[in-house]
Amino acid sequence: MANSDDILSLYKRDEKAALQELFDIYYDPLLLYCNRLIRDPESAEDIVQDCFVHVWQSKRLKNFEGELDRFMFQAVKFRAINHVRNQNRRDQLHHKVSMEEDLSLFFREEDEGKEIELLYCTIGQLPDGCRKIFLMASLDDMKYREIADMLNISVNTVKTQMKIALRFLREKLTRETFSSILLFYLPGNK
Repeated sequence: MANSDDILSLYKRDEKAALQELFDIYYDPLLLYCNRLIRDPESAEDIVQDCFVHVWQSKRLKNFEGELDRFMFQAVKFRAINHVRNQNRRDQLHHKVSMEEDLSLFFREEDEGKEIELLYCTIGQLPDGCRKIFLMASLDDMKYREIADMLNISVNTVKTQMKIALRFLREKLTRETFSSILLFYLPGNK
């Protein structure tokens, strides 16, 4: 990481430039770290962005002494812990409410389980490379660029394979089952 003293020295001369430097250097590593902690890319982005906003608004760097690496990673870690704690509370409340529902929920879930089984069987019929790319994009939530880099192929190849996969699934599945795929895979985010 960058030298803490350099950023802190820059902060005393040009606060805005120092904060931009801090963001440029730390954003991606903090995002990866936070995502590993909570396994939720969207929430990880929110947490890391909130952390930078807090540093900016609180002017914590004005009289800061110490290592920025440790400070920034600790700040993200504490926010991630709070996020998980709050998420667990919401999940417990949701679980309690769902336990109070009638048996119709059980039967709906059983039907959904059959749809999911059909979905995975159909995905299994895709050609190997196409299936691998589709699963990386939809289940692993990887961006096209990440898939292309990992597989050492072009982004256009990834896009083409995704089009083939979605066309195949649309032809083989019912409208409702195919629509459920779109809930998990939103191409606009790729």
